This record gives sequence, structure tokens and C-alpha cells, in this order.
Amino acid sequence: MKKMVVIWLLLFYHIAFAQQRPVSFYEIDERVKSIDPAAPSELAYTLTKDYSTQKEKLRSIFSWITEHISYRVKGHNRNMQTNNHNKNILSADTINWGYANDVVAATVLQNKSAFCDGYARLFKTLCDYAGLRCAIISGYGNGDYSRQYKFRCNHTWNAVYIDSAWHLLDVTWASGYTNYSGDEFTKRLNEDYFMAAPENFIRDHFPDDLRWTLMENPPLPGEFNKAPYRSRSFTKYKITSYPAFNGIIEAAVGDTIQIDIESADTKADGKVSADTAISFDSSLQKLDAAVAFLEPATTGDNKQKFHYTFFVENNSIEWLHIVYNHDVILRYRLKIKKQKANLLTIITKESPAVCSYP
Repeated sequence: MKKMVVIWLLLFYHIAFAQQRPVSFYEIDERVKSIDPAAPSELAYTLTKDYSTQKEKLRSIFSWITEHISYRVKGHNRNMQTNNHNKNILSADTINWGYANDVVAATVLQNKSAFCDGYARLFKTLCDYAGLRCAIISGYGNGDYSRQYKFRCNHTWNAVYIDSAWHLLDVTWASGYTNYSGDEFTKRLNEDYFMAAPENFIRDHFPDDLRWTLMENPPLPGEFNKAPYRSRSFTKYKITSYPAFNGIIEAAVGDTIQIDIESADTKADGKVSADTAISFDSSLQKLDAAVAFLEPATTGDNKQKFHYTFFVENNSIEWLHIVYNHDVILRYRLKIKKQKANLLTIITKESPAVCSYP
């Protein structure tokens, strides 16, 4: 009898240990290769049903996308063909769902290709269905040689909340790379963009919202020496002119900073929302750097010209966010000088307002 009890106990512990055994990334990466595209909810279930930890589920989704989705290169639309099975992925989802991410995800699964925005939305959609908390991050990715010195929004990636912390991922860049002319995509998994350390990720990813750096004091990209950072909203509101100055404004306590912009958007009012600065996920680590959101005033009778003024009272403000129609369009770093001046005026110069996206 005692022998039978011992055998059952050994069997029980063996089964329990087997169920809790960590699954290697290699096993996950090999398994996803044989999983075909399906409706996002079905695909998310298939990818994660055999795993117990959040990290394993995350890896399965990440690995499947990098394995099965290709970056859309030049001329891709002319050669793209869709089979009947994949058409059903789109039609079923668009009938039942009205959310943009679901529709984009279904389209990506249908075409098996995407730009960075499609990659990020597919990743978020699959994470949502798998019960993983995920965010889409827009910002500047310094990986396109043709845009290297145009410091503006040109890329989208993700952050995911697992094991009580946020982590950064770029499933697009992890999937492979394009040649210089942008007409050929080479699929190659790059582990550098899976749960990357924030201090490494910031080297080529600069988010619209600095809190998504996940750093208390994020460093400035080199492009700040050439121009201020222009967010995605910069293009949305048709900004036609702004100060053609570098992204770092040097001023002393007592200075007045003046910034003028002009927009071709006749519908926007330029006003700042009362909750612009506080509407954000409270689970994110807060930055020590203080931010000032500058509210505009129209210039005379011209409803498309806006004037911003900031008086430097002390050295507590490190960032100036220029707000237009409730959105941040430009971001400057404020560097306080020791000597005091009377007036610092940034003269508005004509600058082309063309944001390449994606």
C-alpha cells in the first residue's frame, strides 16, 4: 500500500512539474511556423492556449508575426494576390467589429504584409484577445537613411505590460530589413527589439510621448541639434511654417520665449484641452523632467497664425510642448543658461511640413 502511495505521489509531482516547466523561445518559435493565419480572435487563442505564463504568450504572438508577416515594399500592391480563405478573415471581422485595430489586423492577416502601423495594430489586437495589456506607440525611428535628418514622426511600435512592468517591442524591425532603395525585404528575426532595455531602445526609437521611453531622464537624440521633434499631429493639422530652429532652446531665468506657427487647417481652433497633460496611463513610470504645455493665441485677424509665449521663471521646466487643437505638434528641450538676458525671440521661418508616414 505504501509503495502505491509513493508511486502516485511521484507521478503527481512529475505531472505538476511538467505543466510548470518553462517553455523555451526556440520551442515557441518552431511551433508558430506551422500555424496558419486565421481571424484575430481565433489566431490569438491558437497561439497562446498551450502556455501558462504571460511571457510565453507574448513570445508566441511576437514570433508568429515576425515569421508570417512581411514588410510592404515598393510595388507590393501591384503583385499582391489574395486567396479565398484569407478574404474570409477580413469579411468576417469587418462585419462583426467596428474597431479600427480589428479591421487593420484583419487586413494585415489577409495580405500577409504591412507597414509599421499595421504590424503594431496586429500585435496589439492579438495581445488584447490573449489578455495581454498592450499599447501602440508612435514616434521617430532612426532607421530609414532617407529620413535620417528629418526629425519627425515616421514609425510605430508597441509596449506591453507583463509581470507587473511595461516592456518595449518593435515587431516591424524585429521581422527583417529592407534594402537601401526600399524595394526588397529580407526576413530575419532581430532579437534586439523583443523586450528591449529602455536605454538601448531609445538609441533609435524616440516616442511622441516621452513617458513611453520608460526612462526617468531620457537622453536627447542627435537630431535635436538640427530641428525640434515634430509629432504625428504636426502633419494632421497642416502646419505650414514654424521656427526653423534646433530642438534645444537656450534661455536664462527672466527670458521670454516666443514661438509662432502657421496652419492651413481652417477647422482647428488651436486651443489646449484642460486634461491634455494628465490624460495618461497611471501605471507608467513618471518622468522627473517638468513639462510646460503652451497654449496658443491667434495673431491678429489671421485665424491660421498662432503665437506662443513662455516666461522663464525658474529652472524647473525642461520641456516645452507646443499644443495645437488639443494635440502636441512640436517639442523643444529647454536649457537654462546661467547669465540673464532680456528677451529671447525665435523668429518664424518657412519650413516644409511634410511628415512621411509610415
